[in-house]
Amino acid sequence: MAKNKKEINRGNLIFVIIVVVVILVMGGIIYFANNSVTTVSNHTKKIISSDNKTVSQSVINKLENVSLISIKKSLSSKSAIKPITPVTGEATLTKNGLPRVLYIGADFCPFCAAERWALVVALSKFGTFTTLHYMTSSASDVYPSTPTFTFYKSAYTSKYISFTPVETATNIPSAGGYKPLESPTKNENSIFNKLDAPPYVTQSSAGSIPFVDIGNTGLIVGAQYSPAVLKGMNWTNIVSSIYSTNDNIVSIKILSSAARVIQDICKLTNEKPQNVCSEI
Repeated sequence: MAKNKKEINRGNLIFVIIVVVVILVMGGIIYFANNSVTTVSNHTKKIISSDNKTVSQSVINKLENVSLISIKKSLSSKSAIKPITPVTGEATLTKNGLPRVLYIGADFCPFCAAERWALVVALSKFGTFTTLHYMTSSASDVYPSTPTFTFYKSAYTSKYISFTPVETATNIPSAGGYKPLESPTKNENSIFNKLDAPPYVTQSSAGSIPFVDIGNTGLIVGAQYSPAVLKGMNWTNIVSSIYSTNDNIVSIKILSSAARVIQDICKLTNEKPQNVCSEI
C-alpha cells in the first residue's frame, strides 16, 4: 500500500507540474498578445510586416550622397513627372518649431513604393536616416512587389525640418484588404481629409495615397512617376541606376521627383542648407 501511495503522490506531483507549465505558457501568450502594440510618436504601431530587414548603412549613405549635380541635371530631362500641387491659404505646417513634412502611405501601395525612393533622396539633403527597412509593395496589386523601403519604425533627424511618416497598413492581405499598421493622429487625419480632396485633387482621386504635405505649401497625392519604371528591378539595380553616369529612366524619374521636393522644402527653410538650396 505504501508503494501504491508513493506512486499516486508522484502522479499527482507530475499532474501539478504540467498544469503549472500550461498556465505559465498561456500567461506568456496572453502577455505577448496584450503587449504586441506599442505607441511611438502618437501612432499606434502593430509589429506586423512581411518584410522587415534593416537597410544597411552603406545603402542609406549612397542614397544620402547622391550628388546635387545629378539631381539638378535630372530636371533638364524631357521625361515628365507629375508636378507638386501648390497649397494656398493654409498656415505653415510645423512641428517643434520646424517646417513639417507629413507623409501618409501604406506598405502595400506600389505608388507609395515609387515615391519613397524620391523622398529618401530628397529628405537626406536636409537630415539623416539612421534606420530604414526594406519593403515590397503588394504581390497581388498593380505593379506587384515593387522594391522600396518602409517608413515604419524609421529614424530620421534634421535641424531644418520635421518629418512625420505614417504607414497605415502592411503588405499582408487580410479580409479583402491589408493588415493595419499605423493610424494618423486626429490632427493628421484632419489635414489628410482637407487636402486630399477637391480642389487640390479630383473627386475620383480624393483619399489617394501616397499623401505628402510639404509644410502646407506643396502637395503630392499619388506618385510623381509610375512604379512601372521599377518593374523587374531590385534595390541594388535601382541604386546602381541612380549612380549610373549614363542617362536612364530610373535615375531621371527618381532624381527629378526628389529635386521638386527639395525645391519646395527649401522655400520653407529660407533656402537652408545653403549648399543644397543654392544648387537645385
